[in-house]
Amino acid sequence: MLDVCSPGSLALSLLLVWLMLAPALFAFNLDVDKVTVYSGPANSYFGYSVDFYIPDSKTTSVLIGAPKANTSQPEIVEGGAVYSCPFPSAGTRGCKRIPFDTTSNRQARLNGTKQMLEFKTKQWFGATVRSHKEKVVACAPLYHWRSVKESSERDPVGTCYVAIQNFSSYAEYSPCRNHNADPEGQGYCQAGFSLDFYKNGDIAVGGPGSFYWQGQVFSANIAEIIKGYSFKSIIRDLIGEKKTKVGDSEYDDSFQGYSVAVGEFTDDSEQELVAGVPRGKQNFGYVTIIDSENMTYIYNFTGDQMASYFGYTVAVSDVNSDGLDDVLVGAPLYMDREFESNPKEVGRVYLYLQESPLIFKDAQVLNGMEVFGRFGSAIGNLGDLNQDGYNDVAIGSPFAGEDKKGRVFIYNGNRNGLNADPSQILEGSWASDSLPAGFGFALRGDSDIDKNDYPDLIVGAFGAAKVAVYRARPVVTVDAQLLLHPTILNPENKTCQISVSDTLEMLVTCFTVRVCTSVTGQSIPRNIVLNAELELDWLKQRGAVKRTLFLDHGDSHLAFDLTVGKDKLTQCQNFVVYLREESEFRDKLTPITVNLNYSLDESVFLGDQDLKPILNRYKEARLQEQAHILVDCGDDNMCIPDLKLSARSDKKQLIMGDENHIMFIINARNEGEGAYEAELHVNIPAEADYVGIERNMEDLRQLNCEYKMENDSRMVVCDLGNPMVAGTNLSLGLRFVCQRLENVNSIKFDLYVKSSNKDNSTSNFVSLEILITAVAQVEIRGVSHPPQIILPIPNWERKEKPSDELEIGPLVQHIYENIFFYIFWGKAA
Repeated sequence: MLDVCSPGSLALSLLLVWLMLAPALFAFNLDVDKVTVYSGPANSYFGYSVDFYIPDSKTTSVLIGAPKANTSQPEIVEGGAVYSCPFPSAGTRGCKRIPFDTTSNRQARLNGTKQMLEFKTKQWFGATVRSHKEKVVACAPLYHWRSVKESSERDPVGTCYVAIQNFSSYAEYSPCRNHNADPEGQGYCQAGFSLDFYKNGDIAVGGPGSFYWQGQVFSANIAEIIKGYSFKSIIRDLIGEKKTKVGDSEYDDSFQGYSVAVGEFTDDSEQELVAGVPRGKQNFGYVTIIDSENMTYIYNFTGDQMASYFGYTVAVSDVNSDGLDDVLVGAPLYMDREFESNPKEVGRVYLYLQESPLIFKDAQVLNGMEVFGRFGSAIGNLGDLNQDGYNDVAIGSPFAGEDKKGRVFIYNGNRNGLNADPSQILEGSWASDSLPAGFGFALRGDSDIDKNDYPDLIVGAFGAAKVAVYRARPVVTVDAQLLLHPTILNPENKTCQISVSDTLEMLVTCFTVRVCTSVTGQSIPRNIVLNAELELDWLKQRGAVKRTLFLDHGDSHLAFDLTVGKDKLTQCQNFVVYLREESEFRDKLTPITVNLNYSLDESVFLGDQDLKPILNRYKEARLQEQAHILVDCGDDNMCIPDLKLSARSDKKQLIMGDENHIMFIINARNEGEGAYEAELHVNIPAEADYVGIERNMEDLRQLNCEYKMENDSRMVVCDLGNPMVAGTNLSLGLRFVCQRLENVNSIKFDLYVKSSNKDNSTSNFVSLEILITAVAQVEIRGVSHPPQIILPIPNWERKEKPSDELEIGPLVQHIYENIFFYIFWGKAA
């Protein structure tokens, strides 16, 4: 055997999901730290196809196709090969080429001369490879032959080889190698372009080139292929072989058989064929279900976008665990036309859930997120990857990611189909100089290669000649309970005794927090250690005084460990918590929220070969419960206040330039149930300053009022009581001084009462507007000469045309001095 591979281990990074996902995703249970990597010959397309080979409990290996590999076959260039790579890694032995065919091109004597009948150079052997128990089939879809008739044409009929009994016996199966050559027949068939196994071990083979590329699908029995096989038999009729027939010319260029899968859709215990026809239906593409008994078409799924290559790949899986097979279809050239002027080729996968025989729901669609990533080029049925009862799916996007290295998206199943967001993204880490690495072009799952009861995944990267085996980590499901007793705390009920000094003890209100956990999961270690954290008053604002403390720790936060597993299926711990004295906190209405977080302590899992378990990401790892402080609010412990407010000013207007002291008489009332943390808020305008409360009027209450500033707002806050009990009626006076009045017509004070109650927590708003006015006083002093004039003026004659002032009348002079202005300038109200 030729040793061409050297397996190794490589840590692959996990991509934290795109802008798209709010909460950020993390790696679920496919391990990215202990990945087994196989390397093949450069430029051989090693990893173009992959599969598991687990014929018995002792043998586990990976089958890897390399369709451009060179072999030792005489006179054949890039004939292609299939390698068997042992798992776990087999030291220096590495991967071995399986000797499906070691011969050169067969020849025959035609017209007296020997001529070649077949052409294996660049036949792409290994482009498809599939296994079923001890059976392995690998195909060369570009295998050419020249029919026995006199012709120089080479027909790409394709061929497959079958191996059984641990590669001890081989036979060839070439369903299109016959006398029906040339494009109008099966000459361009390319049998083996796609391949799958029935559950009974028969094979389904696609040949998309038959009948002017209408395409064709075949089914055959492995035993019949092996029985009576002879290397010399170029053309043989196979007993039991079934195949679809030629259709009308309208089906030309449809490519039926581009992809194939098998599943049960008629409730008769016999599986049907599913075939992709990516260029059918006027290039919209469709997928057809074919009756395996008579090879007739019984159901079609049609694509919804022209040239998306709907049917490029197909897969069958019971995703929602209802006992009925479902169909997945890839359309890797699908264009996202959100913006019609700039469509983006992102790829799409369709999931059709089967409700009853041949009755399907409308498709659930998963769109790719990266342009030209070819999302949906490969679809792998993973089986139940996380052991939650639903099958999961891997979808390849081989040209996505950084430098187009490729990505694989893992979608978990549920009762309604597939989760809309991937639980994990595997990131290609290899680059290729000549072509994209193609990580994710080939996928294979639904087999447990490391025998830990969880199915694993093989990913091929043919451009980099790499294949990675991802093993599934055991999934630990934690069922946790957080119990509080009692859930309503009466501050008057002081039953817990604590020490406040060496000689002094006191009774306080207390309650119990009980944490119980149990774990389930396949192949989990004997005992699981959980890192747990308890936090009291979790919803209190940062820096606020917590109302509760652990008795023994003097803190509202506690970290501890829980050991749960097969020795102890359920583990419980109790913690006693006490309530602070009421004088230490104000908030009595907000529930006391107890928060429990837990995580898996991975440090206890050692060993290079063992995979560390992981918590079930679909099980919430945080629990919350609430306790309430008993308040005087009736049987329902819910206070609904009815807060009222009125206010008046001792002045209706202010005069510019005066000292302008002003007092508000404010009345606050509660006509409902208790209002907790009740406060009067007075918003202060920019022209006023707070002086203090009125202390000289007996009918006004002297409350605790403080000046506060929040952002750019100034206010006075007065404490009205905690609680402000039902029937409270308070009157108080607040004094302000008003300045800086030059540029306003009025100033406004806004007042209201608020409480911390959930319902009806605020009073009516009151706005007091004070007008601004201006006053001016003028005093004028002076004399007149003469001081008086007696009219009529004696001896005065009026002239018709006076020539100077004296001819009009005597002169009177007014003399002013020491003019005083007493003016208050400003805008009058």
